[in-house]
Amino acid sequence: MQALLALLPCLVVVLVVLAAGWSGLAAAAASLITTVVLIVADAFLPPQAHMAADALKDAGLLTVLVAATLVPGVFFIEATRRMQAPVAIAHVVEMLRLPVPQAAVLIAVGLGVLVESLTGMGVSLLLTVPMLVLLLPRSAAIGAALVGMSLMPWGALALAGTVGATLASIDQRDFGLAIWCYSGVVAAGLPLLATWIAGGRSRADVLTALGCGFVLWAATGLATAVIGMPLAGVAGGLAVLALLAYRAERSSALAAAVRAPALRPYAVLIAAVTVQTLLVQFLARRGIAISLTTGRVSFAVLTSPGVALTVATLLSARRTVDRALMRAVAARSWRAVASVGLFMVTARLLVASGAIDALTAVVKGYGPIGALAAVTGLGAIGGFVTGSGVTGNALFLPSAAAAGVSFGAKSIYAAIASAAAGHAAMASLPVAALLLTALPERTAAADDGTTLRWGLLLTALYLALLLLIGVVWIGVSVA
Repeated sequence: MQALLALLPCLVVVLVVLAAGWSGLAAAAASLITTVVLIVADAFLPPQAHMAADALKDAGLLTVLVAATLVPGVFFIEATRRMQAPVAIAHVVEMLRLPVPQAAVLIAVGLGVLVESLTGMGVSLLLTVPMLVLLLPRSAAIGAALVGMSLMPWGALALAGTVGATLASIDQRDFGLAIWCYSGVVAAGLPLLATWIAGGRSRADVLTALGCGFVLWAATGLATAVIGMPLAGVAGGLAVLALLAYRAERSSALAAAVRAPALRPYAVLIAAVTVQTLLVQFLARRGIAISLTTGRVSFAVLTSPGVALTVATLLSARRTVDRALMRAVAARSWRAVASVGLFMVTARLLVASGAIDALTAVVKGYGPIGALAAVTGLGAIGGFVTGSGVTGNALFLPSAAAAGVSFGAKSIYAAIASAAAGHAAMASLPVAALLLTALPERTAAADDGTTLRWGLLLTALYLALLLLIGVVWIGVSVA
């Protein structure tokens, strides 16, 4: 019974969002209130003063970790939008003159993955959806746009992975490689999926898609191993863009489009993340690190992608920075930060009250394979109801990691839960709402249903792949 009650806060979120149409912030508040009521009613361990104190400290630190990337991310987005970066990107795509299926791959899997990996928050949809609608039939454009959102485990410079590694007490690089074992397989199939949706059936289209899938898979893994999680998705998106650009017609017009000043912030950001990562590694070898900790969770300040985002924005787009911009950043950020904070408090209260331990005990009773299916499902639920892999991890990743310890496979269970949260978040209502907002001449009755169907179909496909690969890994580990 306690295990079922531990899931009640998430069920409340599903009900108030799907049935009542509440906002994410209101849903987060409802989830927190439900958790407090359960604890006061002695549904779990007897309530004690230190539970609330510990939960608030942990949630506060985790929220700072997220806000330290989220707010600078919005700062970068708003500044580059003022520089007309989306227009410059669309011009480059036009100059490449690729066949329609390959252009769809470039927009959805190349640009979509690159921009989402740099910025997060579904920002890539604001760029890809209008371009895809001009290229493909409406339903296909929606499906291809969601394919471009499918690598959310690496979105926002892998913020969800950073939080996940912290919660599971796993080295960030090792955790990133574990996620790559699962999400990397999804990545390999995305170009082929986008090609199919775009109607590409020719041998050239299929071979190009397979090549793009390979470089996306290889680049994310190599970047994770050599540089770290933050640049994995960025490297994957760039690899796809580079391969398709190589196959395209080259001209002086294309060269001029690529050199547009509005695109410089992206290059500066990539350079800033690379320098930051190398500097952190250099300092770590000399025992220098700045870390905030509560004793249960910690935040390595210098590793925050927000540092590179802020530096890149100030270096490349400082002329656009004024009070109006800062007001716009605050207006776009506060609700997201507040929602994350409330979900974090909910998650840490569930941990402190013993609810997650009760859930873990039930999950472990299913055996290695059953537990793997359970943590995959829980991770997906967390990502779907919150619309974020970050808060999805906060809710259920501690349970997944604890279950993995019982079977001697902590990183496998934690990574698959994190990957499931990220992939399921792609189909969440907040993401769907952003996609529909970016859709020109939206027709609610048709477009809403199409978006929901594509989201659920793709999520089911990704979760089946994750579970299949996880079963294989568990089989190898046990053997």
